[in-house]
Amino acid sequence: MDETSGARRETKSKKFDCVIWGGYAWGNIGDDLLLAAALQRVRRQFGQSIAILSHNPEYTSWLFPEAVVVPYIKPPQKPKPTGSENILKKCRSFFGGSKEEPFEPDWQACMDSDWARCILDARCLYLAGGGYLTDLFPLEFWMPPIVLANRIKLPVVTGPLGLGPFKSEYWADTVVDSLGLADLRVRDQVSRDFCVARGLKPVLEPDDAFGLLETWFPPEPRLRTNDRPRKIGVCIFSQSGRVANHDASEWWTNCLRGLKAQHPDCLIEGFCFHTSLQYDFREMVRLFKRAGLPLNGVLQPEMDVRRATAAIRSYDFVISTRFHAVVTANALKVPNVAIASGDYYLAKMQCAVHGHENLSTLVNPVAQSPEVVLQLARSIFGDSPRISSPSEMLSQNRA
Repeated sequence: MDETSGARRETKSKKFDCVIWGGYAWGNIGDDLLLAAALQRVRRQFGQSIAILSHNPEYTSWLFPEAVVVPYIKPPQKPKPTGSENILKKCRSFFGGSKEEPFEPDWQACMDSDWARCILDARCLYLAGGGYLTDLFPLEFWMPPIVLANRIKLPVVTGPLGLGPFKSEYWADTVVDSLGLADLRVRDQVSRDFCVARGLKPVLEPDDAFGLLETWFPPEPRLRTNDRPRKIGVCIFSQSGRVANHDASEWWTNCLRGLKAQHPDCLIEGFCFHTSLQYDFREMVRLFKRAGLPLNGVLQPEMDVRRATAAIRSYDFVISTRFHAVVTANALKVPNVAIASGDYYLAKMQCAVHGHENLSTLVNPVAQSPEVVLQLARSIFGDSPRISSPSEMLSQNRA
């Protein structure tokens, strides 16, 4: 793109007060929503002197054409040590003097890159909110800009992050060490407990998307007209960190069939919160087919963040495995069910539901049956005696 090329030329000669980095530009609507929130937040302090690091600069420039986008390329691995260095390293490791490093960047090879120069010349590195700092994902990709900022003592400020879980002590220590001096915010209690246990002092704040969505879509009365059918929006994908060996196909098949049988006049629609056809779209086509629902009920992915989130307003009830689809539904006052299993997604969904229990209920498909969702749907659509809130109804069901 011409705009991206121009932005790259601009970075050669201009210094930026703030550099943004995070888990965006992979097609996840939620992560790009958090980049929009990060831009909104840092512009209050730094104006237009901001650069965004992106591994997919063309895509990020398309989403945010007014922003300066700098290409990020993961640094190469540091050359393997010589024979004598290897022996010395093993000796230190044996005596507890050093830890094994799964990935050590070759700093010398990348210090002249556009992204490294931006960090070296900046006044602040801002980490967009999100749940990317876990070794469920490749931390050797995300950590170098953070480690570099820490090495040069550049102030690091974060949006509300989800930290962990970690299988590797090395990566847990690396993340903690890199955030030791940061102005650190976290979005869930599990992340806060992790930080406190390791000597960090984070501030617990709601996910950044809540505040952004309230500015994009000011509160307005939800008036349902009789000229359209009631709509149930579902967003389904296989969650990271889900319970091992648990196949939710039968659970979802029974849930979708039950919704259709219970609410034959409702339109059941599958919506995507990821732009790739390989995730939400593919999974929902498979499950709609298995449940006997029309496949044209699965909508194609929407590339634009604002349009993807605005579409949630068209639903009367949302059922989602995507964290930010639940956040969006709560921000837009749409009744919803957050589906999650496994430590990673349960921690995320708990903070999406927190404070919105009158609208939102967390359901774990490993421990609870689809009937819980069907009861919630009956409550929402008035097909059974009204209960004061979905969460109250769920507690009665458990009892």
